[in-house]
Amino acid sequence: MHYRPDILIIGAGISGITCAKKCREYNLDYLLLEKSNRIGGRVGSIYKGGYIFDIGFQVFNTSYDFTRSLLDLDQLNLQFFKPGALIYDDEKFNIISDPMRDLRQIFNTLFSRVLTISDKLKILQLKYSLKNYLIENDITKDKDTLTFLEDYGFSKKLINNFFLPFFSGVFLEKKLRTSSKFFKYVFSKFSSGLACIPAKGMQDIPNNLLKKINNDTIKYESEVKEIITESEVKLTDGQIYRPKKIILTGDSQFLISKKDIKYNSVKTLYFCSDNKPINSEYIHIFPKEPYINNIAFLTSVSRQYSKNNDNLISVSVIESKISDIDLITHVKDRLVKIYGGNFNFLKYFDIAKATLYQPVNYFNQKSYKNNNIYFSGDYLVHGSIEGSVLSGIKVLDDIYKNFR
Repeated sequence: MHYRPDILIIGAGISGITCAKKCREYNLDYLLLEKSNRIGGRVGSIYKGGYIFDIGFQVFNTSYDFTRSLLDLDQLNLQFFKPGALIYDDEKFNIISDPMRDLRQIFNTLFSRVLTISDKLKILQLKYSLKNYLIENDITKDKDTLTFLEDYGFSKKLINNFFLPFFSGVFLEKKLRTSSKFFKYVFSKFSSGLACIPAKGMQDIPNNLLKKINNDTIKYESEVKEIITESEVKLTDGQIYRPKKIILTGDSQFLISKKDIKYNSVKTLYFCSDNKPINSEYIHIFPKEPYINNIAFLTSVSRQYSKNNDNLISVSVIESKISDIDLITHVKDRLVKIYGGNFNFLKYFDIAKATLYQPVNYFNQKSYKNNNIYFSGDYLVHGSIEGSVLSGIKVLDDIYKNFR
């Protein structure tokens, strides 16, 4: 393996893999360094005991057009959640669906106790106003998501019983202080696309992106210690690379900026059960539960998430001040109370870096480069798989245009 590539990419998350794919497309000599033993960064899965445990509850959206263009969709075999959500309120579930895509649920949506007539009209109005929405074209004054929803005129009932718990589960922060521009982006994507998962887990997305990339161009368990100069990189094992260009992806930007990217955290608990409730193809959200934010019956969407002839359930907890043992016990008791049947605890993830923290005016920041050092990652575009891919595409287009 040589030590003087044209491009040295640090980090094999989604943006790093995208950079590698574009290097190959542009016929540039490159090397991709990854400090762990797997690719994908925050997107991934663990395969154990006949189950697929995604590293936190994650979904792909079919309206991620740039990402789709890089994927082999036939191989991914995407499996779809039903559009909308099942809301647990006062010991009863209510469906909020998109009646224009799921006509079977039009009665439930139109007569849901969560929605007023005004709310229904405003949801349709917002959906059509955000068609083809792009954050970079939005010149309106930014505000937090909660303020945006209140100013738009949605009822407190809908905000508290749907928007707060649903988008808390997307942003992974419970007060909806996330920039309204990111809310508008996410809302537009859910309106035009479908939430789904690869049949064999979210790890298949980075694995799929990596197809056709030569294994000799990836080096695992290779952590960068320091950027000595703009053309010299030293690893923790003492090895030195001297590339023409350096791309720092994701958190590796700290090597130059010395500033941490801010994230939202989440705890994800997995259970198995013999019980498969009706409407389990929806994401279930819980506006009044102290700990449970949302639940997904993953095997109702893809049977391959379990080889054990049972059902695999993912539970997301955004805030918890009790011990892990008490949290597991509490969640298990609530699952039995809500759904009935038996639930057995399987696995627990405490994810400190789950989603980007994107407050008001977050998108005023500009992308950054330092001569031969370039930066890539969703934090430079928006916090999503699509944002990671877009960032990788943009930085390689820039490098190729100016390559010497």
